Amino acid sequence: MESNFSKVIDSYEVKTLLHSFYSLMGIKCLIKYREKTFYKHPEFRPLTDFGFKKYDENIVKQIKENRKYGIFKSKTGLMYFGVPIYIDNNTVAIMFTSPILYQKLNLKYLSGEISDFKAHQNDIVDVVKHIPCFSKEVIAKIIEYFCNISYIINKNIRTYSKYSELLESKKRLESNYNTMVKMAYYDELTGLGNCNYLKTEMKKSIESYPERSFILFHVELSNFKNVNDILGYKYGDRLLQKIGNTIRKLYSNDIVSRNYGNEFLILKKLENHKINLHTEAKYLLHSLCDVWDLDDIEVPISVSIGMTVYPKDGKDATVMMRNADIALNKAKSNGKNSYIMFENYMYDEILIKSEMEKELRKAIKNEEFELYYQPQVEVCNNKVVGFEALIRWNSSKLGWVMPGEFISLAEETGIITSIGEWVFEKACFQIMQWKNKGYDYDFISINVSPVQIRKNGFVDMIKRVIKKTGVDTNLIELEITESVVMESLERSCGVIDELKRMGIRIALDDFGSGYSSLNYLKSLPINTIKIDKTFIDGICKYSYENIIVDSIINLAHIMKLDVVAEGVESEEQFISLREKRCNKIQGYYFGKPMPCKEAEKMLEFTSLR
Repeated sequence: MESNFSKVIDSYEVKTLLHSFYSLMGIKCLIKYREKTFYKHPEFRPLTDFGFKKYDENIVKQIKENRKYGIFKSKTGLMYFGVPIYIDNNTVAIMFTSPILYQKLNLKYLSGEISDFKAHQNDIVDVVKHIPCFSKEVIAKIIEYFCNISYIINKNIRTYSKYSELLESKKRLESNYNTMVKMAYYDELTGLGNCNYLKTEMKKSIESYPERSFILFHVELSNFKNVNDILGYKYGDRLLQKIGNTIRKLYSNDIVSRNYGNEFLILKKLENHKINLHTEAKYLLHSLCDVWDLDDIEVPISVSIGMTVYPKDGKDATVMMRNADIALNKAKSNGKNSYIMFENYMYDEILIKSEMEKELRKAIKNEEFELYYQPQVEVCNNKVVGFEALIRWNSSKLGWVMPGEFISLAEETGIITSIGEWVFEKACFQIMQWKNKGYDYDFISINVSPVQIRKNGFVDMIKRVIKKTGVDTNLIELEITESVVMESLERSCGVIDELKRMGIRIALDDFGSGYSSLNYLKSLPINTIKIDKTFIDGICKYSYENIIVDSIINLAHIMKLDVVAEGVESEEQFISLREKRCNKIQGYYFGKPMPCKEAEKMLEFTSLR
């Protein structure tokens, strides 16, 4: 009987059914029982390969309870389901599907459910970005379809040699083909084509008219989430319908589709090469960036647009879709109500960024990081009284990489948490070594990333490292940026208070560079403010910077705060700051960031004076 079962599964008709469904819906199949696999789509790659929870065990348990099918739903938004195949009321196999999304993917939950997410992040993202998302109604139809396939297989195992019934059943399924096509290629809410439809039409256009140019717009409604959160999904859906209809009218002779959620795609032919693409983009922005009326409720909407041109930017549909998405993300980084034309350098940046991320994840393990130390000098006597610890990365593959090139990437990917702990621990060990040698200095300043301080376990990490190194906390100063303080003043003050109770000094870094007000200083339990280099650059030019620096120093002294001027590069700047009674300076005038051994020589000289 198992032989006949294998033949049925291996038959042309069953394979055709499964392949047709994959072509329509992008869902792959795996038919197995216990350890034996009867059928597996060539591209079927479950997330269990990366340590994701074993969905199949959950589904098997449901089927053993005599359910018609089993479903595994995850908080990540992922869903698997399986349908049993019986012979004489005994389960001989289960037909599993590749994952689909019943809601937008939640990467936060995904990283929590995969045991080794960081090690495989790129591979996982590559898998999940191709996973299709369907509404509840469509998912119900898909499950019904697979139950029908299971029924067909069950009915024909004993009559393999005469599988006319299988062919008849196939015809009945094919009679619903138009319904399935509509589900696969059209958006139920707006009536527009979906991403699959636009991509198919783009492929046809390229194949039929390879020399004909077109532009692909990728449009995203920037603050759409607020509509759903504040007014509810009913109004969100209505807004999508109105905007979809507006775009359809604007581009009635072109192809318009809804991509996912709050995104739309427009494929516009460029038969007239005199069309100004920037004018076209501004026209689209002007048409969509507006206050939309929803049952007398006014809803302001902003838009970001990415654009790419065929064949200049790419010669196949997949590349064009990728390029439009890259341009959209670039536009979003420039702020709302903006558009960006794709340029090749944008893709190159992503490749470089991806390569750097891979190397960055290996850097701590490979001991590629190093701390440099820049002296802080007391203005009144020119004595070195401390250092700021600054990270440097000597990559075995990329060479020397400066912090400005990798810190933002580390913060974006979350790697900064482990890097920040390494920096703090390394600096604490260095503090202990120098103090044990009898060197005379006040403290070492250590930078803290905004991402670190937002983490609930930040203070616990500080305590853990202090206990491990045995460092005297009076020799530590932590530098935090004004931006993280201004985000949540109450929470920031709570963290700072806890650190100060441990004996740690706190400095407000890059003061004046962005958000802070002198009025906030009275609320912050800090010891030091560090004036940003942008102010120091202009203090000798009788400019506003000179007046501002003078005011900051005077007010800080009234509030009994130390002042450190950053980026001091000339004697003229030094003299001006001394006249203003600035406490300390830091900059190339007295010393660049230097390796540990050079900093130690400076301490030896200072201690002998």
